Amino acid sequence: MNTCALDFLKSLMALPTPSGWETDGMRLAASYLSSHADEISFDLHGNLHAVVNAGAPTRIMIEGHCDEIGLMVQYIDDDGFLSMTAIGGLTVQLLAGERIVIQGRKGPVSGVFGVRPPHLMKPADKDKVVSSELVDLWVDIGASSRAQALEAVELGSPAVVDAGWRQLAGDRVACRGFDNRIGAFVVAEALKQVGKLKPKVAVHMVLTVQEELGLVGATTAVHEIQPHAGICVDVGFASDYPGNDRKLVGDVRLGRGPILCFGPTYNPKLHALMETVAAKESITLQRQVRGRGNNTNAWAMRTVRGGAAASLVSVPLRYMHSAVETLSLSDVDGAVRLVAATVQALPAKPDFFPDPLPRKAGRVNQHAHSSERSR
Repeated sequence: MNTCALDFLKSLMALPTPSGWETDGMRLAASYLSSHADEISFDLHGNLHAVVNAGAPTRIMIEGHCDEIGLMVQYIDDDGFLSMTAIGGLTVQLLAGERIVIQGRKGPVSGVFGVRPPHLMKPADKDKVVSSELVDLWVDIGASSRAQALEAVELGSPAVVDAGWRQLAGDRVACRGFDNRIGAFVVAEALKQVGKLKPKVAVHMVLTVQEELGLVGATTAVHEIQPHAGICVDVGFASDYPGNDRKLVGDVRLGRGPILCFGPTYNPKLHALMETVAAKESITLQRQVRGRGNNTNAWAMRTVRGGAAASLVSVPLRYMHSAVETLSLSDVDGAVRLVAATVQALPAKPDFFPDPLPRKAGRVNQHAHSSERSR
């Protein structure tokens, strides 16, 4: 990964972007891509939309969601302690003793999740140190009263766990929020590469909002763009650490390349092209099977309006939805190369339709190229 790209990734990861508050990350990405796209715009929800070769008849959407899980201030008691509510899928037990940063009235406000010291616990309490209910935890921002706390934050202020970039051995990195700013990074870098090569298709790169709350941004973006094909880039479960059952998620390891997901949601012809491209570019792929595909933005691509030929590329990730999500930068680089090379390999009028009749019987009308269909 070159220095410019790595600096952008580190800057993006340093910004809090909980669902609904992705703006700072989007602005950074828009500035970074300003000289690499023909058009850059934001929609009503805050999705960032960058386009290369807009006039081509076939539209392909490459997408990564820019939001991360987080918290919001829900209640402040008389002594100035905060109660929080979740934004997205939190594991509550991981929060005890964590530092958080809250988007306050005048800027960032630091806080900590308080915990009872072991000296004051009854023997039975030591077996269940942390409650599984977020309502039982409290955040201390140093305020001594509700009024003082309200000078710093307000009800509804968003927050994230305060855990940043940590370089581990080799090319492995731990950080909060790789799910899924790493997908946003991958498609941004892929757009940069594609923009230099004059693709035959119109490339619509979208960094989407609020995936963690129900595929919100991708659903509206697909409705607007009406892509013929789409590549969603997200994170996928690695299984190469203690306690994992590979029967559930497959044998997926850091450093062995990006994941190409297989299942009924994903278009077989697009996948065949991606496997061919990977072999040509010497990109090692891992395979992950997904019987249901409705938990990523590939589902929005597949189902909104007439639907698009969809594919899901995942970056292997350890410890998903924690403050120490861990990945290999070589897998990230492989994902960038795979997406860029696939887009570049697409002909002007690709055919992603199934073949229900034998080839010798000829094609029927519904097999017309998707860009010629009425949208």
